[in-house]
Amino acid sequence: MFDLITQFFKKYDVHLSPEVHGSVRNNGVPLENVEVYRSLDYDKNYGETTRTDSNGQFSFPEKVIKSRRPGQLFDETRIRQVISLVYEGEKYLLWYLTDEFGPHRAVAEKLAALNCDLTTPEMEFAFSNYEHPSFSHAAFSICRWD
Repeated sequence: MFDLITQFFKKYDVHLSPEVHGSVRNNGVPLENVEVYRSLDYDKNYGETTRTDSNGQFSFPEKVIKSRRPGQLFDETRIRQVISLVYEGEKYLLWYLTDEFGPHRAVAEKLAALNCDLTTPEMEFAFSNYEHPSFSHAAFSICRWD
């Protein structure tokens, strides 16, 4: 019984996002000084912004929080990752994913190399889930990985 009580009060590490590295272009031309937004949702919203450099590159640090939620009985809370920007009044979705909290190797690989061009259409795509091969990850993005 004591174990159940301590489990309820214990805080767990929840991996919301790996480190992110990306670049933004418009028809092949790097976009400088454009604000990029990252929104991570789990038990609340964790939002932050950064700006692209002269080469259109940007990054965000890894995000890990402490939460009691994973210790709750029957908890199936999912995380939501959104990376976007607004350019000339139009919103662009660089990355959108809902999943169980990680870390996930395939997600980290994608977020380590977000190559985005504003002229590329947004699409949904599935990719491998190394930790659970029977269940693919699915995300939306204008970015591509070659």
